[in-house]
Amino acid sequence: MSVPDIVVAASILCLASSVQSAIGFGYALVATPLLIWTGIPLPNAITLVAVCSFVQSVIGARHLRASVPRRLALIAITIRTGTLIIGLRILRQIAELDSRDIRFVVGIVLCLLVISQLVGKVRPADTVHWSWGALAFSTSGLLAGVCGMGGPPLVLWAMHHDWPSEKIRGFLFAVFAASIPIQVGLLYFTFGMNILRSAGTALLLAPAVFLGAAIGLPLGNRLPRPVLSGIVYATLLVISLSSIIPHIIQKL
Repeated sequence: MSVPDIVVAASILCLASSVQSAIGFGYALVATPLLIWTGIPLPNAITLVAVCSFVQSVIGARHLRASVPRRLALIAITIRTGTLIIGLRILRQIAELDSRDIRFVVGIVLCLLVISQLVGKVRPADTVHWSWGALAFSTSGLLAGVCGMGGPPLVLWAMHHDWPSEKIRGFLFAVFAASIPIQVGLLYFTFGMNILRSAGTALLLAPAVFLGAAIGLPLGNRLPRPVLSGIVYATLLVISLSSIIPHIIQKL
C-alpha cells in the first residue's frame, strides 16, 4: 500500500471505530465496503478490518471476562469456524471477479444485513431455542468468510436474550477475539503472503482505531442512541445502494 492509501485506510478504520464505539456495532459494516471502494482487494480489506476489530475485542473481552458465558461462546466459536471455511471457499471464487462485481456483491450483503438489523428487533426472552443459535453462529461464520461482515447475526441472537449489557458485549467480544486469529490464519493459507502484509499494516494502524474510540465514546454518551443508529443505518444504506445501483444500470 502507498502512503496515500494508508492514510485513507486509517481514516476509514478510525471512522468505523467511532461508529462502533458510539452505538456498539458496525465496525465491519462501515469499514469493509469503504475499503473496497478505495481499490483494496476484498481479502485484504477483510484482513485489515479483522485485525483492527481483534484489538478492540481483546480489550473488551479482558475487561468483561467475568460476564462472558464461556460455554455458549465456545459453541459459537466452534460452529462459526466450520462455516467460516465454507465462506472462505466462496470468497476465493468471488475474489477473482471484476472489482465492480465485488462491490455489487458486498453492497447486496450489506443492504440485507442493515435490513435484518432494522426488522430483527424482538422482545428479549429468558431462553432462545437452540436452532436459532445454530443458525446465527453458522450464518455469522459464513458471512465472515465471504465478506468479513459476520457480526450482525451474532448481535441479533445475543440481543434476543434477556441478558444485561455486560453479558451481551462480553459474549460478542469473546467470540470475536477467539475467532479472528483463526480467520486470519485461514485467509493466509487461502491467499498467501498478501494477507500477512495486510495484517501488519492493520497493526500499524491500530492508533487510528484508538482515536476513533476516543471520538465515538463521548459522542455516544451525548446523542440519543436512536438518533445515532438512524444516522448510521441511513449511511450504510447509501453505501450499499451506491454499490448496487450503478452495477444494475450498467447491465441494463
